[in-house]
Amino acid sequence: MSKLGNVFNSLKSSKMEKIIVTLWILFGIYMLVLFAILADLWSGVRKAKKNGIAWSSYGFKRTIDKIARYYNVLLALTIVDAMQMASIWYLETYYQYHFPMFPFTTLLGAIGIGLIEIKSIYEKAEDKVRIDNVAALAGQVVAHKDNLDAIAKAVSEYMNKKETEDGKG
Repeated sequence: MSKLGNVFNSLKSSKMEKIIVTLWILFGIYMLVLFAILADLWSGVRKAKKNGIAWSSYGFKRTIDKIARYYNVLLALTIVDAMQMASIWYLETYYQYHFPMFPFTTLLGAIGIGLIEIKSIYEKAEDKVRIDNVAALAGQVVAHKDNLDAIAKAVSEYMNKKETEDGKG
């Protein structure tokens, strides 16, 4: 019983402090990822306003979807870190090995997400609009797959729109 009592006493002191600090670090990482996503959203809204593109719920829906996907990844990485930190706690408590208790995997994942968001912030809005226009054309082709005239009209409108945007028309 005295060995078990020693384990609980050791948890109360330095190890519990390490866990609390680690939880704050994780909270900070999660918040910084959210700030990066919001910076990308703000950048996208500014680009749309500059180009005279109306805001749409589609863009905001994509942002919410992105938040869900990123946090799903971060949660999985945090679980991996929890396993790693539980192993470190075990080794420190029972074998006196000392390794840093830090969420390395979550931090690396958050850095990767941050780099993706920085790239997105610096992308040209025109490139994103072109991708959306091609997707709309593909939707028209699929919607009118049995009507060759409607497909030809959609392609013609797309080509005319593209020439006008490029300054050729």
